[in-house]
Parts: sequence; structure tokens; C-alpha cells
Amino acid sequence: MDIKTFKVCVGLGPRALVLMVLASIVLLTSATPLIYPDTAALGQRLYKRAPGYGPRQFNRKESMECPDFEPFRCPHGNGCISIQYLCDGAPDCPGGHDEKTTLCTAAKRPPVEETASFLNSLLASHGPNYLEKLFGVKARNALKKMGGVRNVAIALSQSQTIDEFGHTLSLEKNDVDHLRSVFMAVENGDIGLLKSLGIKDSELGDVKFFLEKLVNTGFLD
Repeated sequence: MDIKTFKVCVGLGPRALVLMVLASIVLLTSATPLIYPDTAALGQRLYKRAPGYGPRQFNRKESMECPDFEPFRCPHGNGCISIQYLCDGAPDCPGGHDEKTTLCTAAKRPPVEETASFLNSLLASHGPNYLEKLFGVKARNALKKMGGVRNVAIALSQSQTIDEFGHTLSLEKNDVDHLRSVFMAVENGDIGLLKSLGIKDSELGDVKFFLEKLVNTGFLD
């Protein structure tokens, strides 16, 4: 502070001098703010998504909705992840739920609701015992002994192969072999077998399209 400024300050009186000093302090602190980095947030941004780094850590509340850019909710409310991180070889959910075999198989298959709707449409068109022609005697009475339509739809969605499907629903070996022949006929373009099962011409396209989806995702492997 030069002599001229000092004289001005003295002439202002004690109260004005205090106000001026306080104003100077505010200007100095606002011009050079102190920054305390959020190390937790920084660590999250630097998280490396690669095998061996383990699941991500979340602090989301269970009641919290998943945002549009991370729509997949990990079990028990343990955070949300992007669809692109499902079945990518690196666990993101606690316990590695996003890499579970059943989930990754289902991700390639028609949705359970679509499969259940397809099976229900066949039952509605041909009667409650129609699916016996596909799955064997346990399929009588609208799949009741196989746990119902939805249970069969889930098994078709989550079973990696036709043998696993048969094991899950406790089908007889000859029933699994018959079902395999139906899928092989679809794979080889043998529409005659589907017609022999009583599937109408108007239904052939939908049935073939549905069965091909399963074949193309390894159901016969």
C-alpha cells in the first residue's frame, strides 16, 4: 500500500477501514479458490474395465431407478450398468451376475414373453394337448406337468442346448430326440415334418421363424 492510499484509508475512519479490508480478503479468496478433489469420484472415473479388475463398486440405493444409459439393474439393487457391459467377459455386477451363463444365453434368444405368447397361440389354435407333438406326453394339458407355459418359455430362453432343456424339464430321452428332429427339420428346410405335426400353412412362417431363432443361437449344439 503506498502513502497516498494509506492516507485515504486513515481519513475514512476505523469502520470504513475495516470494511475495505474485508472486501479485499473476499476478492483475494474468490480469485484463488481452494480445490479439494473428490478422490472417490476421481477413482470411479479412472476405473479400468478389464478382466481381473473385479466388479465395479456401487453406492446406489435399492429404491433408485436405473437411468436410461444404464438400464440393467444388478440383483438386490446393487447398482445399474449399461447394456454393452452385459456378457462382455468382465464382471460388473457384484457376484458377476452380468456374466452368468443363463443370462447370456437368454440375451441371444427371443424374450420369454414372446416365447410364451407363441406357445399360447399354438395351444389356442390346436387345443391343450397339441404341444405333445413337440415335447412329448408331459406336454399334455397345456404343459401343466412341465410347469406351465411360462416355465417352458423360460427354459427355452435360458437353456444353452436342447439336452440342457430336456434335463431342466425332466423330459424322456425319446422326447428330447423327437424335439431334436423337429429342430433339425427346420434347420434343413424340411417343412414337411412341421406340416405332419398339424401346423397350418398360415402358421408355418411364424413357427419356422421362431424355431430358427433357437437353432441360430446354438440350441442344437
